[in-house]
Amino acid sequence: MTTTRPESEPVQTRSLGIEQWHELGLEGNMLPVTITLEGDSMRPLIRRGRDRVTILPLMRPIQKGDVVLFKGGEKRYVVHRVYRMRDGLVQTLGDNCLNPDRWMPMDMIWGLVVKMERGGRTWRLDSRAARAFGLFWMAIFPVRKAYLRCRGLAARVYRKMFTKKK
Repeated sequence: MTTTRPESEPVQTRSLGIEQWHELGLEGNMLPVTITLEGDSMRPLIRRGRDRVTILPLMRPIQKGDVVLFKGGEKRYVVHRVYRMRDGLVQTLGDNCLNPDRWMPMDMIWGLVVKMERGGRTWRLDSRAARAFGLFWMAIFPVRKAYLRCRGLAARVYRKMFTKKK
């Protein structure tokens, strides 16, 4: 039997700090969290302030190409792609970044981004196909890096040549 919630019935939500969410995950309570990200480091995959991602506490070993949540500093949390792994360490890289993040212990990875919502559509990010796309995206990193640097240089030259000085 399928039941539906009447449209007039409010959806109940709870506010939960990321630290509390992580603690619940460590206790084995699988609580997905859906958030809208700030920042452009994962463009074009995830757009700032528009796309929503669902994150689960990390319950399986991470793999190269996974999109993960990690603690990037005091009260700073980051969603990036797993770039390299070795000897219990992991290095991540934002899809729109020129440089990889620093190497960190695996236990700094707190969650796995499992899906992304954009314009009413949902994409799984924990699937084999999504991970394959991530591996391809990282394989062309040197080409993307050169492109982004050239684009930045062209923008600076353009501004110097065509911007009116006051």
